[in-house]
This record gives sequence, structure tokens and C-alpha cells, in this order.
Amino acid sequence: MKSNRLEKIFIPFGMLGVISYLVHTTLGDYMWADYNPVTMDISSLTAKGAPNAGLLGIFTLIYGVFAVIFGVGMILRAYRAYNKNLGIGYIVFLAMQVISFIGYKLIPIVNDKYLMSLQNTMNIIVTGLVVGLTIIFAFLIAYGYLKQPKTKKFGKITMVLAALIAVFGVFNLIAMSMGLNILGVSERLV
Repeated sequence: MKSNRLEKIFIPFGMLGVISYLVHTTLGDYMWADYNPVTMDISSLTAKGAPNAGLLGIFTLIYGVFAVIFGVGMILRAYRAYNKNLGIGYIVFLAMQVISFIGYKLIPIVNDKYLMSLQNTMNIIVTGLVVGLTIIFAFLIAYGYLKQPKTKKFGKITMVLAALIAVFGVFNLIAMSMGLNILGVSERLV
């Protein structure tokens, strides 16, 4: 019964996290006149030396904390009410959120993307882990929902979204390797 009560408290933090992240990206775009959401990645908003990085960092901190709380709630729910496959998927989700939260906070990108400093290289590694784990967790939870009679429809929707995340992730790599100046768009699609 305690797990059920914790789920009810923790799971709504997911939507609060999404709202915080949207405020971060929208406010960042609004406050930085030279920011271009088509060509510049989201990490640029909180990069070292970016205008308003401190203020926007508060929203990413809130998002990170809320996403981790949500992940714990979903793990509890998955193991209590659903199946092991879904639970493993949400454990991967939680791992991705923790890596994202800690990695981006400890290793913010330097605004000069062409400078391949150790910090920028580490940030790219964190991004690779986050994208890879996002694809894995999306397919795992889709499979977990497909295994439940009452959530098959949601499982199908999640499977389509997982496939789109994977396709857009590959598109992001292709766009970068071809020198297309659309990093902001391709990143947002993922």
C-alpha cells in the first residue's frame, strides 16, 4: 500500500518536469536574441558563457530532479501493477535521467562548439549515452505495455514513438556528418 501512495505522489512530477523543460527552452530562446533554435542545440542555452545560463540552469535543475522522482514512481508502478519488462524499461529511463542530470550539470558544453575541448568531448559522450538509453528505454516500455492486455494500444503508440526517436536519432547523426546546419531542429525531433 505504501508503494501505491508513493506512486501517486511521484508520478505527477513527470508532467511538472516537462513543463519546467519547456519553460527552460522557451524562456531561453526568448531571452537570448542571438539564439537560433534551428541551428543551435538546446545545450547552448546553459553552456558556459551563455547569457542567462544561471537562470536557465535553475529550470534544468528542476526538470532533472522532477524527472528522477517520476522515474522512481514509474518503477514502483511497473513492478507493482504491470510486468518485469516494463520495470526494466523504467530502470533504463531512470539511469538515462540520472546520467543526463549529473552529466550535463557537471560537464556543461562550452559555447564554442568547434573547440573540441575535453569538456565538449565529454558532453558529446553524455549526449550519446542519453540518446542511446532513450531509444532502449522507449522500446523496452513499449514491449512491456504490449504485454499487458489493458495497455496494448498504449504499447503500440509507444512503439511508434520509440521507432521515431530511433529514426530521428540517426537523422541527427547524418545531419551532423553532412554538415547540415540544423542541429537545433534535428535535436528537437529526437
